[in-house]
Amino acid sequence: MNVSFRQLRAFILIAETSSFTRTAEQLHLSQPALSYSIRKLEETMGLQLLARNTRSVELTLAGEHFLPQARRMLRDMDDAVRDARDTLSLSRGSLRLAALPTAAASFLPVVIASFQRKHPGVRVSVLDGRAGEIMGWVQRGEVDAGITSLPDDLSGLSFVRLLDDNLVLLTHKDHQRDSLDDWKRRPYIALTPDTSIRPLADAALRYLNVEPEPAWEVAHMSTATALVREGLGFSLLPASCTAVFNIGEQCAVIAIDQPGKRSIGLLQRKPVAQSPSLSQFMQHLRQTLRQQ
Repeated sequence: MNVSFRQLRAFILIAETSSFTRTAEQLHLSQPALSYSIRKLEETMGLQLLARNTRSVELTLAGEHFLPQARRMLRDMDDAVRDARDTLSLSRGSLRLAALPTAAASFLPVVIASFQRKHPGVRVSVLDGRAGEIMGWVQRGEVDAGITSLPDDLSGLSFVRLLDDNLVLLTHKDHQRDSLDDWKRRPYIALTPDTSIRPLADAALRYLNVEPEPAWEVAHMSTATALVREGLGFSLLPASCTAVFNIGEQCAVIAIDQPGKRSIGLLQRKPVAQSPSLSQFMQHLRQTLRQQ
């Protein structure tokens, strides 16, 4: 039904005052305009809501049944308008993010903390996972956006680069005493094939003329780092992991040549329509990354 906010408010006030004159004064309307608005409401609903005479106005039986519903509808409209205004002003709202573990454990908490100090009414939640999981969450609308690596297939998705997180070589410092290339003779500690890092690491090793034959395959970068720390081999991991894990004095972090960059960015489902909360958060995130 095409029932307007003004029609509901006028009907409720008439029911409360039993007077067209007083209602018209409160709404700053002429009586003919008020009468026309009520008549259009009754025509839309196909019901007579008010019984009029020369002295007063009373609710019909249909009007009595409709009055509590009209109050609820008006309250819902008020709430919807208030929610929209609050969302636009960032005085309230919610933001659901997914992020790679390195992002979720390095720069993202700092950004969330400073963002919520500025906008305490916006609730931010983070779901950390691997690149494939994040892509699925974004595609199904389970999160508003994902901070992840560039996927191979962008069908139905949008990716905006935020930073490059290239791979570095992680090896035990004792393995660097004889030669800078000593690590090549050590066991390869690889992440599992279902991670976004594994194909990049294997490609980087081939680029360095090293055959990627894993002696270890682990699902988590923290495990790979721990194995390297104990001198069990070398690994190729994102540079951001050096800020996340306690590398310590036993590990060496070495920049390497690699065939391409590993970009981290914002993944969203098309058509892209950012909420005010997400738009402001991303602006805050970019500003923080520029300052680092």
